[in-house]
Amino acid sequence: MRIRALVASIAIVVGTLTLGAGQSSAWRDNDTSRVIDPATLVVYLTQLLGLGETLDAFAPDDPAIIGIPDTAVGIDAAPTDTTTAGDPPGTLVVDDDMVQCPNAQYTTITAAVTAAMPGDTIRVCPGIYNETVVVNKTVTLLGSSHSGGEGRCENATLPDPTRDSILHGFAIFGFLLAANGVVLDGFVVEDQLDGPGVYTSPAFSGYLIRNNIVQNNVFGIYFNSSGANHSVVSKNCVRTNNRTGAANGNGVYSDQGLQNAAIEYNSFTGNMTSAVTLTGAVLPVSNVTVTHNKSLGDDSAVALFSAQNVEVMDNKATNSTGSAIFLGPDNSGLLIARNHLTNGDFNGVRFNAPAFGGPTSVNVEVSHNQIQNMGRSGISVAPDSLTSSVFSMNHSHDNFVDGIRIEADGNSGNVITGNKLRHNAEHDCHDDTVGTGTAGTANTWEKNEGDTENRPGLCRKKP
Repeated sequence: MRIRALVASIAIVVGTLTLGAGQSSAWRDNDTSRVIDPATLVVYLTQLLGLGETLDAFAPDDPAIIGIPDTAVGIDAAPTDTTTAGDPPGTLVVDDDMVQCPNAQYTTITAAVTAAMPGDTIRVCPGIYNETVVVNKTVTLLGSSHSGGEGRCENATLPDPTRDSILHGFAIFGFLLAANGVVLDGFVVEDQLDGPGVYTSPAFSGYLIRNNIVQNNVFGIYFNSSGANHSVVSKNCVRTNNRTGAANGNGVYSDQGLQNAAIEYNSFTGNMTSAVTLTGAVLPVSNVTVTHNKSLGDDSAVALFSAQNVEVMDNKATNSTGSAIFLGPDNSGLLIARNHLTNGDFNGVRFNAPAFGGPTSVNVEVSHNQIQNMGRSGISVAPDSLTSSVFSMNHSHDNFVDGIRIEADGNSGNVITGNKLRHNAEHDCHDDTVGTGTAGTANTWEKNEGDTENRPGLCRKKP
């Protein structure tokens, strides 16, 4: 059997990094037992092949691409029917048992992809499809599971093969999208034992992944893109992707480059590392929006490392078991705005560069967020983690430590302005830095409302 490349860039890092398979990161302070360097995940696909090869040419329509025999992917010898009454031209129909769609031409998704022409639609009828599907041409894959909204996501309703198009666990991934403009719409993708439910190749762009339920995989959606065209992950239910393996516990994860992309209007729940983790430690993460998502009981809602020009806006995170929004080292040009973060075990927004051994983040704006009832602070900055940034117009109240807390050393030139900080257990306003700024700190505090402070002059009581 031959081993073929999924992405040419993987060869660059083969042999240079060691992967800690089966580990996860909770983005918590003083919990080193669960912390790994996200950069170690970039060899993920090579590690899963288990052979250590340097990968070369990409031949996605070859079933031997990952060492799977032809019979395993279920390629049909011939179509079972040639009529698709009611479907527009350019539509190929798939039904695993020919019950729901007796006139379907194919019984496997792979067979339909092989037969399709660029621009075709592949309609997949309800059923259970035990295959790995490599999509190497511009097609729309349309499943029947279009009710993956918030209610179904949180209630964890079991998929129904008489109603849902279910791609069941088979190999390293469920769907591999490796062409520009692929649409994946309306599937249940579950139980991948060795990797993600959906993987998008960083060599292409223009992906649209929507209305899917992605559950019980090692991690959910491995989202990468060249950035030539806008890519979107939208309106999916991504839950409990915690099987043992590399990068486990992530809902949406990227480390092979992600540019010109949006992650929006998704529901996440029960992912033990983070709903969304983006790291540009090896290849860039830039010009990405993470907006209007809901996270319930994930460890974190969003975690960013070495990311540039990313907007995290209008998200809701409830019952996070780590810090709801976690910012590691070397981020710049971030906007963290209008998020609603409540009832978490740790911090609302946490900057912590030293935990991952990188430089401070710079030019970050944290504004207009509502943060309450967090187990530690609303906004928290570890030493040597943030410079030349702005916290403005945030409401941070009823947290178990501080409203805003900036720890000593290396955090300078930040402006904290116009925040409303109330009823926090230790201090509403807290800054341990030393410098020529407000109240002898290294930062500027102005027009902040709060009743308690660790140094006089950081906040003012409301008249």
